[in-house]
Amino acid sequence: MTGWGAGQRVRIGILTKVFTAELVDAAIAKHGRAERRRRLLPAWLVVYFVLALCLFARESYEEVLRVLTSGIPGSGALARVNRSSLCRARARLGEDVLETVFRQVTGPLATPATPGAWWRGLRLLALDGTQFDLPDSTSNGDTFDGPSATGGVPFGFPQVRAVVLAEVGTPGVLDARLGGYRDGERGLAYPLAGSTGPGDLVIADRGFWSVEFAHVFTMGGADLLVSLQSNHLGTAQEELPDGSYLSMARPGKDVRLRAAREGRTLPRHVIYRVIAFAKGDKVAYLGTTLLDPEQYPADELVALYRERWEIELAFDEIKNHLGPGGPIRSRTPEGVRQELWAYLAVHHAIRQFAHTAALTRPTVDADRVSYLKCVRIVRRSIPSQLGATAAKLTRSFAEAGREARARPLPARRGRECPRAIKKPNRWPVLRTRARRDTVQPGRWAHNRTTKQPPSRKTGTQGNPSLVTA
Repeated sequence: MTGWGAGQRVRIGILTKVFTAELVDAAIAKHGRAERRRRLLPAWLVVYFVLALCLFARESYEEVLRVLTSGIPGSGALARVNRSSLCRARARLGEDVLETVFRQVTGPLATPATPGAWWRGLRLLALDGTQFDLPDSTSNGDTFDGPSATGGVPFGFPQVRAVVLAEVGTPGVLDARLGGYRDGERGLAYPLAGSTGPGDLVIADRGFWSVEFAHVFTMGGADLLVSLQSNHLGTAQEELPDGSYLSMARPGKDVRLRAAREGRTLPRHVIYRVIAFAKGDKVAYLGTTLLDPEQYPADELVALYRERWEIELAFDEIKNHLGPGGPIRSRTPEGVRQELWAYLAVHHAIRQFAHTAALTRPTVDADRVSYLKCVRIVRRSIPSQLGATAAKLTRSFAEAGREARARPLPARRGRECPRAIKKPNRWPVLRTRARRDTVQPGRWAHNRTTKQPPSRKTGTQGNPSLVTA
């Protein structure tokens, strides 16, 4: 087999309605990744293969390719394709094509009929950062870095830091930026301001607020509701009837100098509203650019801030329900970024499917449509949709939506849970590059039967012994 015919395009189940052949071809052409000769693994097939890897995160490369192409006339030659060929095909495709696919499919999902997506005429958006564990390869560790023990000894997995902007009501991802473990969330968040505009209320956690952050997001017309640290309360200007007060903050000298070097202009000061509220036995603070206490009551804003946690559920869906629940597959930096853009694109497509199902009469909250159930429906649809026409895909999309909402989840409870570390790492592991630099030609053996703290000198658990190769 030397190529694929026009009628031999694979399908990715009901998600083909989102990831159309025209969309994939446009992304490939934009970055000049089209083949100059006929290949067994053309670029468009590799795009669908990478998307399918996210749907079947625990399956091997060969099994995912078999599920994706079984039933296609003339696809028998793909049975001889091995993992190394698929890895080379991913490398030829690069990361830019999948990023473009993500940016083409992403966009606002909420409509005026979407429950929980709006508050007093404002569309609710959540902004937050998270980390994705990566395979412990030398290139991943050198490029992205990761947690380190005392003395700078790396332990655990290398990690990518992602800052994501998502809708609260759906929750579909609108935009994202990827960086290394040492990159600050605030710096990664600045470009996301371009995906907001008038009528949007961006809810963010502590650590994001600054004069520059407020300026960047409000320039486009968006409003902010951000948790404040105690050193970001500014200078009180006026007390308001509801107990909140207007405050003023000025950019620091370092911020002004950096902006001047980059040719940017910052305001001399910003005015924002500070709301104090009781959080357990402590006092917490919110900062908002919604200054009118009558139109935007303080007690409603305090209750509204809880909705930021919807983005944490989106992270859980991507990592654990859609993803492998641990490190992703790719062992090269370009492959990591390619895979993460694919995860974000597939998550948005499944959220679009769930939202469409939720709006079917009678309308239910999108929270009550099980995301895991939607993932399973999409997985099952791939073998049954090979060679399907566009009309059949549309019917299948609607039928699958009725199945997804057949037994909705119970209404979300208003519960509270204190912050806790759910994945403690008491076993520092020397990464490949650190092990090669420090203990060659041997390796550290850890005594996992003891519960002693890591040694400050070695960064290892208990009594480390050097085992020679």
